Amino acid sequence: RRTATADTELEGQQIKAGDKLALWYLSADRDESVFENADQIIVDRANARRHLAFGHGIHRCVGARLAELQVSVLLEEMAKRRMRVNVLGEPERVAACFVHGYRKLPVEISRY
Repeated sequence: RRTATADTELEGQQIKAGDKLALWYLSADRDESVFENADQIIVDRANARRHLAFGHGIHRCVGARLAELQVSVLLEEMAKRRMRVNVLGEPERVAACFVHGYRKLPVEISRY
């Protein structure tokens, strides 16, 4: 969330200084200003690769495969050592509109 610092207009909407604003990433590949018949699934759409991911260009998560490999190796090594993670308490969530993650999660590692 942000607070507007000056009066302005955005897409025909008046915004006054002091107004509270939140940005929601909802359209993605259904953005009516970019795609004709945006709510229809058209697999051979000419401009299908123009959708915005996280508000900034085509999303290509170059680290996704590495992250999957790291978790896979971690779980394999823990299983070899007969180790497990035990949750000790309630998680403390990240207070954000867009990220639904954890700030803290108390755990212990034990053997079985």
